[in-house]
Amino acid sequence: MDYEGFDDINTPTPQTDAYLSWLKKQLIDGNAVAWMILWSGQQYPIYDLTPPEGMYGHVEPVIGIQSNHPLNDTKVYDDDVVLHFTDGGVNTVHRVMSSLAGEWAGPGEKADCGDYDYCIGNPYGFGWAVKGFADNVDAAPASLHIDPWEREPDTRSGEDPNEIRGTLTATELKEGETYTIYRWDSVKEALTYSDEYIKTSFKATSDTFVYEDDKSFLSNGSTYYRVVREKS
Repeated sequence: MDYEGFDDINTPTPQTDAYLSWLKKQLIDGNAVAWMILWSGQQYPIYDLTPPEGMYGHVEPVIGIQSNHPLNDTKVYDDDVVLHFTDGGVNTVHRVMSSLAGEWAGPGEKADCGDYDYCIGNPYGFGWAVKGFADNVDAAPASLHIDPWEREPDTRSGEDPNEIRGTLTATELKEGETYTIYRWDSVKEALTYSDEYIKTSFKATSDTFVYEDDKSFLSNGSTYYRVVREKS
């Protein structure tokens, strides 16, 4: 995968303003971000580490941004809103940018997130943006809906994995062009564009194509899809 991390090593502290600017830019560019947050009332650093290591207690996906200003304006406004998920529910959480930063008094002290249960680090910030696949193939954007989606077995506690069905939606297609859908079921196989990994080919009749995969995959595995435009 192609990714970009917030530079918590070289960014002067406090990093809050720089982190929020980085976060907004990534979301405007359409990149999902995995951010690292503090739990209010939890002592930091965790595991007796030395800051900046150990300065977060949870990881969550941030998937969007809302603003009362044009999104070509990368300035962070207090009323900008980030959208994220948690592992404790199925709803999208909306959080105003100005409320994100918490307080921390130093090693061994607890984080204070004010009126919230969680906050981003202060003086540190941590996050990774997922920018897409790390290759130069001419591919269309695609999203995957999985069924079941709401929960999965806890294989680390000894439960067996379940089978998942995937429905792939490709967008931004060019009508009349031919596309090939590839699927890989391991990290080792991924991005190997040989015939054995082809699921189907189609000629686009609109800017969107929906493909229901007839083969399931396991919830504890790694499965990748790619919708590649064939050369004329």
